[in-house]
Amino acid sequence: MKKVVVQLLFLLCGLPLFSQYDRIDSLLIDVFGNEKIIGSLYGRTGSGSYLYTGLVCDSKTFYAGRELGDDMYTVNGSIFWLNSGGFYAGASGSWYSDLEPGYNSTIVTAGIRKPLNRKKNLNFRIAYSRFFFNVSDTTEIIFKNNVGTGLSLSNSWIGGRVSFNALFGKEFGMNLSSDIFANITLARFGSSGKLFLAPEISLFLGSESTEYESGGSIIDDGSTDIYTSDKYGLLNTQVTLPLCIYAGNFDIELGYSINIPTTQEKDITYPTTSFFSFTIGYLLPIN
Repeated sequence: MKKVVVQLLFLLCGLPLFSQYDRIDSLLIDVFGNEKIIGSLYGRTGSGSYLYTGLVCDSKTFYAGRELGDDMYTVNGSIFWLNSGGFYAGASGSWYSDLEPGYNSTIVTAGIRKPLNRKKNLNFRIAYSRFFFNVSDTTEIIFKNNVGTGLSLSNSWIGGRVSFNALFGKEFGMNLSSDIFANITLARFGSSGKLFLAPEISLFLGSESTEYESGGSIIDDGSTDIYTSDKYGLLNTQVTLPLCIYAGNFDIELGYSINIPTTQEKDITYPTTSFFSFTIGYLLPIN
């Protein structure tokens, strides 16, 4: 008899923080990649610093397309200092409806993003994040740090990016994601108001730890042997269709996402899932 149990390497830490990290990083990339928008919003161009605060609500909780809990919704809040020179730093926190305690984790992040060409449409970024968990002493946290790097290339309405995360603590792990995104303007209003679609297709690659359990042997029928192997590959494809609006200092987004999870194990399948999300953010110039 053989029993196969698939465990996502990054779920061993108990919390799906990395999707939140990527979401915040995407917001920062959007801000840094649209200095003309910032200038039109506040009537100035050139260097400056900004304070961004945002709230993200997801109707369900996922990691790599695998649903965590039963219709467990999440609320993620963040506050970041952004500098038009490419520096940023801030913190974010996560609250989960079905966990105890509900407020479960905090991420502190600092990084830099710089253009690599004269057009400034090819950019490199690197950031360090530290995870702080509000969990019981019996919960083992194997990742407490993350170093993320990435490249992004975009024009006025379409682009792509590749991101790599290296996680470390008691163990080491890594993941890779590739995204294609667009910005399709539907309407403009006022001096800087904008209604647009921001469709995105994302591929997420990571490691699965597969546990094989075999019971019984010729020598000892009651013995149990456990074998573990790690496989790296595509874990999820996500298609997201957000409807976004810029209105004064605010940005608002209502999104619908579809997850198509995959696994390296032939005997295991995961269902296609979907969820809704709502985001509201506020960008404030501070000098």
